[in-house]
Amino acid sequence: MGRCFVFIISKKWLSSFFILLSCLILLAFFSRYSLGIHTLSVARQEIIYDVMLDAGHGGIDPGAIGEGDLYEKHYVLDIVLQMRDILTKHGLKVGLTRDSDVDVSHLVDNGGRHRRDLLGRFKLMNQGAVGISVHANATKDKTQRGAIVFYQKDRYINEMYAKLVLEEVAKVQVLNEQHPVPRTTLLLLKSNPPVLLVEIGFMSNPDDLAKITDPQFRTSLAHALSQGILNFIAWRDGEQSE
Repeated sequence: MGRCFVFIISKKWLSSFFILLSCLILLAFFSRYSLGIHTLSVARQEIIYDVMLDAGHGGIDPGAIGEGDLYEKHYVLDIVLQMRDILTKHGLKVGLTRDSDVDVSHLVDNGGRHRRDLLGRFKLMNQGAVGISVHANATKDKTQRGAIVFYQKDRYINEMYAKLVLEEVAKVQVLNEQHPVPRTTLLLLKSNPPVLLVEIGFMSNPDDLAKITDPQFRTSLAHALSQGILNFIAWRDGEQSE
């Protein structure tokens, strides 16, 4: 009787052990990405720049591709470089995740190139007091057009930042979404400082593509985005001084 009792207890224990082990393995698999994000976030807390600018994609990653093999990565970089010059003239110290046709996958050791590139940008974003990532969109529906501003959901200061930037963007580009769009799954938005991801238009839409490839439009957009950042910094500083 005693042996049976020991056998039953052992069997239950083994069953529980394997269930627990399976759960831990699954948890490790699904949380590895989030754990990497958390590690990068807490590892680099020092603020180096007033503003960190990110031109999406780069290197072997072209981003969205418009008709005629026109690559998003080139046009968003041009906008960001102009933004750097504009904001620098306003006395801000500006950092860039990239200033040429490269990626930043070298900043992180583990994972595939695309994952390392994204985590590298996330790491750099935490060096700014405020950040913005500039992209161009694409979809199978060629009627979709206009700009979209994304911010981290449930962060009031990020929402205010998004509203101020959207107001300026609306002066030079039609809007796909009339209000800033909250998200919980976009990595760069999870950075410690307020960060936005702005889709300036759709490479898949002929009208938007004509704008994006127009240097004058890109300059207008660079000024609009920069003014949105300046408006937010002024609002934030005013809030903090009260």
